[in-house]
Formats: sequence, C-alpha cells, structure tokens
Amino acid sequence: MKKEEILEANKKENAKKDVYEIEINNKACKYAAMGMFILAGILLIYEMAIDKGINPAFYSFLSLFNAVAYAYKASKLEKNRRINIFVAVSWGLITIVLLLCYFKVI
Repeated sequence: MKKEEILEANKKENAKKDVYEIEINNKACKYAAMGMFILAGILLIYEMAIDKGINPAFYSFLSLFNAVAYAYKASKLEKNRRINIFVAVSWGLITIVLLLCYFKVI
C-alpha cells in the first residue's frame, strides 16, 4: 500500500469517531466514580457514627465497580496488564467477601 492509501484508509476508519466526545465520556465516567466514592465515604462515616454498622452489600457495589474497571483496562491495554489483572482479581475477591458477609455466610 502506498502512503496515501494508508492515510485515506485511516481517515475513513476514524471518521465516525469523535476524539473530543470520547474524551468527554471518559471524564464523565471518572467524575461519576469520584462522586460515588465520596458519597460512599460519607455514608460509611455516618453509619459508623450512629452505630448502625457497615452495610457490606452497599460497599460490594463499589468494589465491583473497581473490579470491572480494572478488568476492562487489563483486557484492552498492554501497559501494566499484570498489575491491572492483580488489582481486578483483588477487588473481585473483596466483592465476594462483602457479599458473603451480607448473606451471613462468613
């Protein structure tokens, strides 16, 4: 293939992708996750302050979010793949433990 043909094929492939929109979606997900973690922290402190205890089912959602995010990163990115797999598995195990606590299995 000639250089011009390669460039033209690349332009056609990327024509439907808006880089700005992709970046905005990524930032939106990051801000949503930060908001979720801040709310979880506030609720955790509140639950502990009123001696209500900790609701493991609620926190299993947060750990599941991390497990899925790191698993997806591990599947799509070559960089730091082993670390992402380790972190994804760790968060997955935390999710399982939290759910087992919720159902009073352990």
